[in-house]
Amino acid sequence: MSQNTSITPERDPQLLKEFALTAEPTVRKILQTVLDDEHEIYVYPNGTEPHFVTEILRLDWDTGSLWLGTPYDKSLSVNCNSGTPFIAVAFPEGVKVQFNGLGIQHAPFEGAGALRIQIPRTLVRLQRRNYFRVVADEELNRQVVLTVPGMPYVQHLVDLSLAGCCFTVEAPQGLYCTGQPFRDAMLNLPDGDPPIRVNLEIRNIKPLVDHPEQMQLGCEMKSVERGAERRLQRFLLATERRQRALLHTMD
Repeated sequence: MSQNTSITPERDPQLLKEFALTAEPTVRKILQTVLDDEHEIYVYPNGTEPHFVTEILRLDWDTGSLWLGTPYDKSLSVNCNSGTPFIAVAFPEGVKVQFNGLGIQHAPFEGAGALRIQIPRTLVRLQRRNYFRVVADEELNRQVVLTVPGMPYVQHLVDLSLAGCCFTVEAPQGLYCTGQPFRDAMLNLPDGDPPIRVNLEIRNIKPLVDHPEQMQLGCEMKSVERGAERRLQRFLLATERRQRALLHTMD
């Protein structure tokens, strides 16, 4: 998906059907990430402009209720009620997530005004970036090995695309900085061909709260040869198909 359409809801029925997620553990995980990391949510009452920006205040899995903060401009939600259809868009971990529902109720939350909707049963996970990206699951981490000269052992990959990768390393805080380059990294794919040689540049650094001895590095990949790009693209598409098939078996 291109960057300039990232906030506007997607409306292509085929696209929405293809990337729909209905497995309850996956839906819960994504929504919990939106809550924990305080990601913005763009809500489109009646499915059209104007929209308002808010965040999740609480997820109540027992009752199936989700509380949202009221928008700064209260007029944007004043007419919302039990019959209001809506589309919501968020970007947890850099990926566009969209869901729709019926009913935006005004309800108190911890003594203040809030909005309550039903927790969605289906999410649509779409690519926001220009390059196709997959989240690295256990299977991908068994298949792919990233070796970076001058860097400690890469613990595991978090995501992978033609544009870059995100991975965790064990290292003291302050050892790395944004913009720091790493030349001649090797990306080993399970296709039996030689490793792909790439240059990396750190774009973002995220300390891991639960594991202070580790950090997450988001890196841009540079200087990937065209033949290697095709190899990586084929692997990413095969991985996405495998992951979607696995989710469907869990439904």
